[in-house]
Amino acid sequence: MRSKIFFAAVILLFHASIYAQGFKIKGKVIDEADLEPLMGVSILVEELKTGTSTDENGVFAFNNISPGTYTIRATYIGHRTSVKKIVISSDQEIIIKMQEGSVDINEVVVTGNPIGNDPKESAQSAMIVSSLDLQIKRSSNVGETLNFQPGISMRSNGSAAARPVIRGFSNSRILILENGLRMGDLSGSSDDHGVSSDGSAPEKIEILRGPASLLYGSSAIGGVINIITEAIPNYIPNGLNGDADLTRGAVNNALSSSADLHFGTGKIAMHGNFFSRRSSDYKDGNGNLVSNSDQSSNGYQFGISFIPNWGRAGLSYSYFSDNYGLPLNPHETAPVPVEIDMHKREVRFVAESSDLGSFIKSFSLKGALQNYDHKEISRTNGETGTAFALNSFSSDLSFSHELKDSVLHGVFGLWGMNQNYRITGDEAFTPNADYSSFAAYIFEGIKIKNVNIQFGGRFELNRINIPSSQISGVYFSADEKNYNTLSGSVGIVYNLSDYISFYSNAANAFRAPTIEELSSYAVHEATGSFDIGDRNLASEKNLGIDFGFRLREPDNQIELSGYYNSIENYIYRKPINLFYDAEASGSKFNNSNGIPVHVYSQTGAVIYGFESKAVYDFNRSFSTTLIFDYTRGKQKSSDENLPQMPPFRFSLEPRYSTDYFWTGLILKLTAAQNLTGPNETTTKGYGLIDFYAGIKFLTGSIIHMINLKVDNLLNQPYREHLSALKEFAYMPGRNIELSYKFLF
Repeated sequence: MRSKIFFAAVILLFHASIYAQGFKIKGKVIDEADLEPLMGVSILVEELKTGTSTDENGVFAFNNISPGTYTIRATYIGHRTSVKKIVISSDQEIIIKMQEGSVDINEVVVTGNPIGNDPKESAQSAMIVSSLDLQIKRSSNVGETLNFQPGISMRSNGSAAARPVIRGFSNSRILILENGLRMGDLSGSSDDHGVSSDGSAPEKIEILRGPASLLYGSSAIGGVINIITEAIPNYIPNGLNGDADLTRGAVNNALSSSADLHFGTGKIAMHGNFFSRRSSDYKDGNGNLVSNSDQSSNGYQFGISFIPNWGRAGLSYSYFSDNYGLPLNPHETAPVPVEIDMHKREVRFVAESSDLGSFIKSFSLKGALQNYDHKEISRTNGETGTAFALNSFSSDLSFSHELKDSVLHGVFGLWGMNQNYRITGDEAFTPNADYSSFAAYIFEGIKIKNVNIQFGGRFELNRINIPSSQISGVYFSADEKNYNTLSGSVGIVYNLSDYISFYSNAANAFRAPTIEELSSYAVHEATGSFDIGDRNLASEKNLGIDFGFRLREPDNQIELSGYYNSIENYIYRKPINLFYDAEASGSKFNNSNGIPVHVYSQTGAVIYGFESKAVYDFNRSFSTTLIFDYTRGKQKSSDENLPQMPPFRFSLEPRYSTDYFWTGLILKLTAAQNLTGPNETTTKGYGLIDFYAGIKFLTGSIIHMINLKVDNLLNQPYREHLSALKEFAYMPGRNIELSYKFLF
């Protein structure tokens, strides 16, 4: 009897050991048209958060997979994402066929989409820049990378300091995020402050156009840009893989390099990268050097994650350094060359679970601790005119939920931020300040047949503490400002068919005034004016309405949208009939000569317009993309134009691409801008042609990619209306850029 029991136990242990070992998924990825294997395809098992890449034969494998249903996601540059469901009860061999094409209806937009529905069912205008587009259009900064996307233009102060403008909203009205959290820099406070992120690092960039304060708070009154990186890994690589890149540019003698590594073992994933970039003064379309427009930057990042079946927990550390010149205005008397020396150190963390198995389906906790500083230094004598420092901590805790067998699902959460802002030096134009914010929010979605309804609200507390200070010889007492706001949104999407939908969204968003707007009282070199703040400014409030049409078919994609924003308490720099003369013996202000004086004022304003993007695949290799947009801004009371509004733009991009070759042209037309604000310079229209071509080839298990990009092919001299240099300098001339990248 004992021997029988022992024998049965051995059999049970044997079967248990087999079960513990799990099963194997082996697959092959091929091109649907020619059935050739595809090497370097990214394969992810979504439920296990485990990833790998296909080898030179297009083959991949996963071992020790427990029985169950799994989602296999395959992504590849120049191809449409493939999503395949499989049921594992034994070893499996699968074939994945991928289609070439520019239209990818399986791409998921995360930003502004907390309930995770299909992008065509979002009630707000959202878009994504990824894959081949980033490979072709990637630049040294996010502003240049996104310029000429629908509704997105660029405000620049030379090659280094460039920031996106969305539908005429810019600076502190546009919120730039990295992996869902704020950047923690001062790029939104002035045109001469760069974004503290390397433009070549993103895996993809997502853009939410229109008011987005509901989920992201103050400063998202005009939209959100989310730079998505792999700083904290979200999947486990199969061993070691990575890539390295070397790029050379002609217009400013730029030389940049970067390396990116991924490693996975067991439940641990690690990621690290490094970049370095050097460039000298750029040449404009007339062949003239724009003095003091050089840049030198470098940085690195390391992240680690523990990724069990239930979720993810991880940390990352990053360092960013950027040194760049502010282009000189040759019309100034004895101009002084100034450089900005910027540094940022950052620690981020994340903890999340997607397997709670209750009314609360998942939670996500993420946070960032950031130490930022930059100095504005004279290159003549090495003295620091102004030094800025910003220490930030922000955190977001969210929970997603879904009622069983219900159409209602959504997310709710808490968000908080604390910032300490310090400015010192003889040229300091504001006092110091401490910011604190706290918010609670909820966002819900209801799906009823062909109709998707989305709604939510956010209550946010904002406090600014301003200590006593002396600026430009004038004493200012301490002050505390509180801005507490309730925002909400409601949207509806009607799906006429599987491919066609109409949408509309109404949202009220807000923005608390910045310390520059509240308390400036000095010469601001970046604007060339003596700026005077107003501590009685109220919060900006924007009621924005979006409406549009989407067509998302396998071979073509069209989105046409319009928008109207009615803004109360719009803050702007108002020129007055005064000048400031620091050398005057009596009053420093007069009516005739010196630096012009601007006062921060408020008015009612409207900003409205339309935009469209259409992509059509004629066949598996040839496609074309058409983009146009228009923005109009004016004051309500006087019908006076708002300053710094982008003109009408149009672009056409025919592209030919295969698995191993791509080429295309981008034809850009920009209209003249004559609808300008007071004392704002008009600009002429212009046309540009950009060209690109690239090849990919294999040697063993290594993928090589060579990309040629020629911006401003005809070396056209032109002035960008939103450029801070348009009064005295043209934009860069012909830039021939060659890059080499290998992946292993």
